[in-house]
Amino acid sequence: MNKKVCVLMSTYNGKKYVEDQILSILAQKLNYELYIKIRDDGSSDSTCKIIKKIQKQYPDKIELFKEDHIGFNASFFKLLQIAKGFDYYAFSDQDDYWFPDKLQTAIEALEKENNDLPLMYASTSYLADENLKPYGLTRKQVRPITIFNSVIQDICPGHNEVFNNRFFELAKGQNIDTAKIYTYDSWLQITAVLLGKLIFDNTPHCYYRQHGKNAFGYGKHAIGQLFKSLRRAVCGEGKKYRNEVEYFVEVNKTELEKQNVLQELTSFINAKTIYAKLKYLIRSKLYRQSKLETIAFYTAVLLGKF
Repeated sequence: MNKKVCVLMSTYNGKKYVEDQILSILAQKLNYELYIKIRDDGSSDSTCKIIKKIQKQYPDKIELFKEDHIGFNASFFKLLQIAKGFDYYAFSDQDDYWFPDKLQTAIEALEKENNDLPLMYASTSYLADENLKPYGLTRKQVRPITIFNSVIQDICPGHNEVFNNRFFELAKGQNIDTAKIYTYDSWLQITAVLLGKLIFDNTPHCYYRQHGKNAFGYGKHAIGQLFKSLRRAVCGEGKKYRNEVEYFVEVNKTELEKQNVLQELTSFINAKTIYAKLKYLIRSKLYRQSKLETIAFYTAVLLGKF
């Protein structure tokens, strides 16, 4: 029996690009049976009409769930509850464009590992403008993706997260309060690092379209990405990320203690005053993928923006 792959897509007022994205998924050169489950998060435009048009051509491949608006984080976790019975799963945004080798590359990487473990694959993407003209890359892995990195930096955009059934069952069973997390993809990245294994690929296999309405986007080049991160910190996004760290520690306290990392994260969380933060940061094990980003993170912590 052929193994089955399910792409989990959340849509919301995405009429402009959703057809391109779905067709790029259907064009995958894949040695597995492909299915797409789409949860529409209460769109008021013609997104569902476009999806239904494609669905008529592929009635056995595409399933649409039109539901109320709950936000993108909750929507992706709802998709985990909707889906079942597949060997591999992949998340998809509504506005990107996948290369034909994207899923096959990811699954081949996963199948080289021990499938009894919860496994997640992720990769870089080409940053592209709204016309899919590439201009850069999302973050590459240049340092190990440990718990001390992943807990404060997400380099695995959701549209690149592909995982096996063991990880799917793990993520589905967590019963997460999505109001307490920063983004679904950052939460799942940390979960993979702590409770399973993350395989990261520095080769891009899709266009990550930037059009001004992305839930989270990237700036141009490394400096642009740094400034966008700083801007998000100034606007309060860093505090939301910190809340996710605190919630992750709360949910995974036993496993963090077992792996001897609980004390480090607790020390970070409990450093409230400038003096306490300075004392902590001098010996901190937390880091981001580049030294410049690590310095920016330390600065945000001292300024109370993370």
